Amino acid sequence: MAHTFTTLRHPLEKLLEAEHFLARLTRADGIVFQFELNAFLSACRSVTFLLQSSFSDVRGFSEWYEQRRAEMSADKAMGFFLKLRNLSQKAGPVSYVGGALLGGGWTYRFVHGSEHVPEALQGRDIGSCCAEQLRKVAGVVADCADTFPFDSCPMAAFTIEGMAHLGYTMEDAERAIGMPAGYSDVPGFGPDVKLHYLKRELEPLDRATLIRMAAGEFRCGDERLAFPDSRGGDLVDDMAALIDPRNPDGGDMRTIFLRAVATRIERQTLDDA
Repeated sequence: MAHTFTTLRHPLEKLLEAEHFLARLTRADGIVFQFELNAFLSACRSVTFLLQSSFSDVRGFSEWYEQRRAEMSADKAMGFFLKLRNLSQKAGPVSYVGGALLGGGWTYRFVHGSEHVPEALQGRDIGSCCAEQLRKVAGVVADCADTFPFDSCPMAAFTIEGMAHLGYTMEDAERAIGMPAGYSDVPGFGPDVKLHYLKRELEPLDRATLIRMAAGEFRCGDERLAFPDSRGGDLVDDMAALIDPRNPDGGDMRTIFLRAVATRIERQTLDDA
């Protein structure tokens, strides 16, 4: 049976798509922020879908992924993002509140809605939370690349080591790049030389980008993305803490804003006393 080569190209492209929307999210406000957040949640969630689809027939992948799935399920912040994606796609907008920054721009916080915000994400800018989620997902893909190197990158597969590990034939390699069987059947050249020339037709996996994203470094062009420094003590944090669907005033933003301002005035008065 002919060998089918696999690659992490498509999961990596989806990571880059999520990074694209993350960059747009950091520059958005108003309803556009909601649009960019929804797009980010969808792209980020699709990474592992593509990973499973691309590697479904790779030997040992199912066992490896079950372990990673267990780790992701145990991470409350990652579980929260999964629920947010389902919410934004099927039930309605994600619950959040925003506030202006002193130097211009806006910062946003997740608030309790149909899903409770994990403690690890409370008091933090949403963009920063999304960046951390993307870092974790990129880490899963990077670990897959390390665990299954010959299945992850065609350039690595088209080597003597790759051929021995994957068990494909030269005809499989020729077919994979669109050449007829026997195309590389040139007397005097061994399989290592033939594979060296055949893989010139292939696109290598961009491991540098994958490593960068797994390290939590995200970019918009040549510019590194930065997020508002939040320590949970801004007015928007006070408002986020007051928003609770179980509270009778939980949906009255005017009341919540006034209560948050009053609380800060009272706190300042006590500090000055």
